[in-house]
Amino acid sequence: MKIRVVLLLGYVLALLACTNLAPAHADGPSWHLIGDLSEACSCSVPCACNFAQSPSPHPFCWAIFSLDIQKGNFGDTNLDGLRMAGANGAKGGVWYIDDRATKEQEAALRKIGDTVWWSAAKANGVTDPKKAPPEYKLLGYKRAKIEQIVTDKRNYLKIVGVGGFDSDYLLGIDGKTPVIVENNASWNIQHGIKAKTKQMTYKDSFGNSYAFKATNSNQGKFDWSDTTPIYFR
Repeated sequence: MKIRVVLLLGYVLALLACTNLAPAHADGPSWHLIGDLSEACSCSVPCACNFAQSPSPHPFCWAIFSLDIQKGNFGDTNLDGLRMAGANGAKGGVWYIDDRATKEQEAALRKIGDTVWWSAAKANGVTDPKKAPPEYKLLGYKRAKIEQIVTDKRNYLKIVGVGGFDSDYLLGIDGKTPVIVENNASWNIQHGIKAKTKQMTYKDSFGNSYAFKATNSNQGKFDWSDTTPIYFR
């Protein structure tokens, strides 16, 4: 009897290993990031994409953004205080890893970057990464100094050597409090503050290059993990 029970248990465990009942994080450790997201795009204010509409006035929406990780981990790897920026253009997207990151931290941020980017591509209808349109392709990773400033009146981002933006918050009817959008359709952020850029520029080694003025900007708190359904689109 004991032998039959052991054999049956072994069969059940083998069956589970071949099904979707396998642990959710079997392909890697769990991760969690909390902090400030600062973003600007090529759309006019307010970006129509934020309201689940098509880009305007251009047929595209090119963005540059940064994650100021105030609290974060990838398994046992601590990511507190680091930044991770991203940008996209006609040729595709690029992730920028904080040049202060150790090799272990850089490896962790790269894995997080892969997860976030392909989740975003999928949210935009891409089913096969190899067949993704140019604007949804992940071109690669670079290390860079990332300067991200958030105040009660403005947000600012500089990815040294490639670009950034500087913007002022848009004030509401009281002339003092920023306009805030809840449940932003593009970015998974809490209480998205609307802003307008003074300038937004970007140029990378992959062929992306642009410069805009008076375009849309968003500022908000993000709370992302490996179980977050969607990060941005």
